[in-house]
Amino acid sequence: MRDATVVYVGSAKVSLRQRLGPNGYATISVYNTLAREPGRTNGGQQTNCRVNALANEVLSTGRSLVIWYRVTAAVEAPAQEGRWMAEHGKPEWNLRLESGA
Repeated sequence: MRDATVVYVGSAKVSLRQRLGPNGYATISVYNTLAREPGRTNGGQQTNCRVNALANEVLSTGRSLVIWYRVTAAVEAPAQEGRWMAEHGKPEWNLRLESGA
């Protein structure tokens, strides 16, 4: 949340601690850049790069972000994200309406 507005809804295949911890969004690494890694078909994790840049932009202005999370079974996450967006609209940092953005 930024300024009492939800800016991103998504899911992670790993725990929130891993996603936001030292090897997640908080770290500049090959995985979190668009550089290719051996054996990967894409160039890193684009969502990590994009959300990290947006979060840093907000934080660099002295504002804060509030992270709310809900533990959900992986098979239920896409439907729950879709229902949330159908009810509340697509947050500005989400690129797609379907999950996985």
